[in-house]
Amino acid sequence: MKILQGRIGLLGSLALAGCATAPRLDTPPASPADASPPGFTRAIRTDVLDPNFLTEQLPKTSRAIKAMSDGSVDILALSGGGAGGAYGAGILVGLTNADQRPVFEIVTGVSTGALIAPFAFLGPDWDGRLTEAYRGEATDKLLVSRGLGILFGSSVFEGEPLLALVARFVTDDLIDAIAKEAETGRILLVATTNLDREETVIWNMGAIAQEGGDRARELFRAVLVASASVPGVFPPVMIDVEKDGKKFQEMHVDGGASTPFFIAPDIAMILGEPPENLRGAHIYVIVNGPAASAPRTTLNNPVDVASRSFTTVMNHMTRTALVQTSIFAERGDMTFAFTAIPSEVVFAGPLAFDQLSMRETFDYGMRCATRGLAWTNAQQALDHAETVGTVVTPVDTAACPRLQDPK
Repeated sequence: MKILQGRIGLLGSLALAGCATAPRLDTPPASPADASPPGFTRAIRTDVLDPNFLTEQLPKTSRAIKAMSDGSVDILALSGGGAGGAYGAGILVGLTNADQRPVFEIVTGVSTGALIAPFAFLGPDWDGRLTEAYRGEATDKLLVSRGLGILFGSSVFEGEPLLALVARFVTDDLIDAIAKEAETGRILLVATTNLDREETVIWNMGAIAQEGGDRARELFRAVLVASASVPGVFPPVMIDVEKDGKKFQEMHVDGGASTPFFIAPDIAMILGEPPENLRGAHIYVIVNGPAASAPRTTLNNPVDVASRSFTTVMNHMTRTALVQTSIFAERGDMTFAFTAIPSEVVFAGPLAFDQLSMRETFDYGMRCATRGLAWTNAQQALDHAETVGTVVTPVDTAACPRLQDPK
């Protein structure tokens, strides 16, 4: 909580500064479907409200998946949550340990979930790299304060450590492996928030990887960095695009600013009925943090009030998305299960990237999944919440809730 309070306090100081920002090109007067990064020969992203994605692209891909598999589609959505990504990474490794990890034909990621998504997409062979990325050593120096530089920029912390972290783990070998999987019809999607349009943009990372070369690697990394760049905490990412031969720029930040996680674009919820070829799919959601907080007395000061208000908004966004996903799954005769850090477990917070906190959170998730206790559903979560008191338990000693496999 002290870390989050510090974040709120530092962010508040930005309001006092007449920030000198770097010049940039105008944003295109068009949707992402009309303007695109230069040099790419295929559609690599979609507007969150683009019906073509749901009615044409996604069904076409799901038909290819069903033709090559056992006829079922397993979909994994990874939420935002900053340092809470250690929980989701641990869950995936634990599922491997328990021999209960599906081959996810569709993987989506937001914020820290976007950084996990490539490893989840590629499967257990990449668990070693996922563990290295999320068990603490790699992120221990992620937060480097800009000091007085916050008065003349757009973020509290330097952006270079996040760039270096992504470059370290998003190698040419990883991108090539994703391109090969994408050729089979599998889908890897990542969300960013376009601040200029105040909308979610969904990037087809498999399509980007298939382009190959330096341009693909640079954009692949840029999208992941943008998706993980919490506004005000890390600098935004400027992405060059073209339309009708004219050059523009878009400002992209954390996908979690507009959606906590996603199974399909918002248009899916609006149209109501899932594509026929996705009926019977199995949906899994990993919430990289709590979806509720244990009760405690809020201190009567601006920092604590602001901090608790921020947590309240994020928790309610997550729970609303879980309810919407549950309804979407029911309409499509799909199974739906999710996992999150229980509210009674002490969680150091989304900015606790120190090695000890990351290791404890990772090990807790791994321990739960290894024991076969990863997944729950809406009714089980509600029943569990009714039995939880105000006592909180350290993450390193907490027992996993008694949950079950949704199938």
